[in-house]
Amino acid sequence: MVERLLNVREAGWPRIFVPIGVFLAAFGVCNFAELPLGWKDRVPQITRYLEATVGLGAEWVPAALWTAKTVELALGVIAVIALTRRHVGLLATSVLGWMGWFIAFAVLDVWAADRAELQEHTVYFVMFTVLLVSILVVSAARQALQRLEGYASTRADA
Repeated sequence: MVERLLNVREAGWPRIFVPIGVFLAAFGVCNFAELPLGWKDRVPQITRYLEATVGLGAEWVPAALWTAKTVELALGVIAVIALTRRHVGLLATSVLGWMGWFIAFAVLDVWAADRAELQEHTVYFVMFTVLLVSILVVSAARQALQRLEGYASTRADA
């Protein structure tokens, strides 16, 4: 069961990474696609961030929103590339990008004194931390099992 989940004997990457990659890709693409639907909700939030942090007014909100959504789309695209290439490093890069993104938003939440958003962004950060730990643990377990298989086969040949 563990070997099947970690995909030790076959070429490729562990099967458990597929749902993680699909989630990351969908999360990034859906966050970008949500922009027209959530525009009214995001404008006050981004306005608070801009006014509290750098003193910019509402005229900067569209540029800030499009920039933020483009970053989220890019993180989703990195996950799509990780899925298609079966590249663990890119998968971890996408997760790290999201973690950094939510740290940035948490800092903005603290600066703008928005506790509700701070709680939301903290939960997202914790969730992505769990994903990163899962990727690292599965990768380490897979490498350990491959080394054990190699060791067992060399012992059998001796």
